[in-house]
This record gives sequence, C-alpha cells and structure tokens, in this order.
Amino acid sequence: MTGSSGAVKRTVLLVALCGIVSHSLGRSTLPVLVPAIQNDLNLSHTQAGLLSSVGFLGYMAGVAVVTTISGRVEPSRLLISGLLVAIAGFMALAWSPTFLVTAGGLLLTGLGGAGIWMSAPVIATGATDPAYRGMVMGLLSSTMGLGIIAASQSTRLVRQVTADEEAWRPVWAGAAIFTIVLLLATLISLGRTETEATEGGISLKLLRTVPRWQPLIVGYMLFGIVVSSFPLFLGVILEENGMSRSHVSNIYSAFGISAVLAAVTLGRLSDHVGRRAVLLGAMGVMFGASLLVLSKAEPWATLAAAAFGGASFAFPVLIVTHLRDYLADRAFSNALGALTLFYGLALMVGPFVAGQVADSGLGLDAVFLMLAGTAVLAASFIWRLPRPTPAP
Repeated sequence: MTGSSGAVKRTVLLVALCGIVSHSLGRSTLPVLVPAIQNDLNLSHTQAGLLSSVGFLGYMAGVAVVTTISGRVEPSRLLISGLLVAIAGFMALAWSPTFLVTAGGLLLTGLGGAGIWMSAPVIATGATDPAYRGMVMGLLSSTMGLGIIAASQSTRLVRQVTADEEAWRPVWAGAAIFTIVLLLATLISLGRTETEATEGGISLKLLRTVPRWQPLIVGYMLFGIVVSSFPLFLGVILEENGMSRSHVSNIYSAFGISAVLAAVTLGRLSDHVGRRAVLLGAMGVMFGASLLVLSKAEPWATLAAAAFGGASFAFPVLIVTHLRDYLADRAFSNALGALTLFYGLALMVGPFVAGQVADSGLGLDAVFLMLAGTAVLAASFIWRLPRPTPAP
C-alpha cells in the first residue's frame, strides 16, 4: 500500500482505532465489568472464567477462519467483516438477560476481534517503512490502552449517572455505538489494500521459516495464560478485600495509561536493541506485578496494574513485530494465524483454570502465585529467541 505521508498516518490511526474494538472493548472491558456480572447473574469464579474463555474461544475460531481465507481475501475486507461481527456481539451483550446470552455475545466479539487483529498489522505495517515497524505496532497497542481508559472511566460514569453500581449492559451498548461509527469511517476512508496473493489455510509451514519458532510458540502460549487471567481476576480480588468498585475502575485506568505510555516506547526500543531483550524485560515486569497484587493494598495494587498494563500490551505487539521481521504481507498474515491459534488456545484455557483454582479452596492468592510462576517459565523460552534484530 502506497500513498502520501498524510494518507499513511490516517491509515495507521484508523487501523489503531479498530484495535480498540478487538482488544480494549472486545477483551479488556470484561474484567472491569465481571464483578457486577457475577452479582447480577449469580456466577461463580469458575463461571466468570468460563465467560472469558468463551470469548477467547471465539477469537481462536476467528483466527482459524481468517487464516484459511486470508490468502484470497484482502486485509481491508477482513477488517470490515470483523467490525460487523463485533457490533453484533456488543448488541447481544447490551441486551443479555442470562449467562448463555452473555457467553454468546462474548463469542461473537471474539470472532470479530480475530478478523480485526489478523488484518490490522498487515495494513498498518504495509503502509510504513520497515525501520519503524516496532514504533507503529507500539502505536496500535497504545491506542488499545486508551480504549481501556475509556472503558473503565465510562463504566464509572455510567454507574454514577444511573446511581447503580451494578450497571454493566449500558457499557456494552456504548461499545456497539462506537464500533458502528468506526465501521462507517472505515468504509469511507480506508481504501482497498493491494497485497500479493498467497496460499491460504492453517499451516505451520510459514511459521517454521522463522528462527527459533518452537520457543516462540511455547513462550507466547505461556504469556497467554498470564495475560488472560491477571486482568480478569484483578478487580475480583481487590473488591473481595474491601476496595470500592469506583476505585477499582480507576485502577484499570492506570492499567490503560501505562499501556499507552509503554507500548510505543518499548516498540521503538525494540527497533534498536532487539525484540528478545524487550520481551524478556516485559515478562519480568509481569512476574513482579503478579506478586504485588497479593498485597491487596494501595499503592501496590495500582502499581501492579500499571506495570502489568504496559508490559502485557507491549508483549504481543513485539511478538507480532518479531514475526513481521521475517515475513511479508499475506505470508506474514498466514504465519501469524498459525501462531495465534496456539496463543488463542492458551487464552481460552487460562481463565477457566484460574477460576477453578480460585474456587478450589486455594483462593485467588494461589491464582496470582500461579501466574507469577508461569511468567518465569515463559521467560525461559523467550530467552531462546534470536538476540539481534534481523535486517528487514
């Protein structure tokens, strides 16, 4: 994709806003709302974890579909399709009267999120100079961080206006409206991307051409367990230990602020020192944040959320950029699809297992100890990735 500097900037910004739908609204809003959803629908920790797992199941299924058809469908069409499916999911959540409908809405948002995220990096990095890929991918992550801030603060505002601390459906209605507006802007502004056709389908063939692909898969999967469980149960453990719902919403805003500040910085840093070094640093931060949560007190809870937010949002962006360093256009998309299937499996399993641990009698403390240990194990695999940043 070619064009003027202004057109490139508009394309990257628009795609970054779409990332808000796939990750911030479709994924990171649930942890802010899950205590209220549990109270309203009378759900256990295991059921709350299952809701998140269903969303990730939808994401994994979406990745499978997108990977299969990406060789013959332009990324812009996949992006638009993802937005449409996400809108349907948000509308279901805004109405949902039961656990099953809520799960169905999250399944759809996961499906839509896959269509968005599997095409967004192709469009964004295809519009920019290879030397700035880390920075551009960091921008995508930073924008998602802004979405988390908006979701947490809009939740707090809705509850203040309605005088209902249990309100959660109106937040999803707001997500649907935002996504509809974004869809219209995308249809008007984003031109058809022209990329080289390649063979579609889910295969490890392209992924295997990336150096050290085995530890890449395992490290990314272990990260998936950590990142899918930490935010989901952060608010739950803090509320169970006396923090107000309004204060917990502000803590999630700290999560988002950190993501905004860290993602571009770490992405750009990785352009200079290599992806591996920054990935290891991010995993170390997530290990420390998991232990800080066990204090269940301020300022440590906010510090844990902020630290985890920046590190966790930068991590997948750096993984994707690492992959993009070796592959181009639709070949990159197909390899990313294969990698994301493994990642999606971990995202799906993580919350359910964490919920089971919490309900088993071990409690939520054991969940965060488990996540700290998983972070250490993930780092041991990331350590095996190539050290230098490969030439584009």
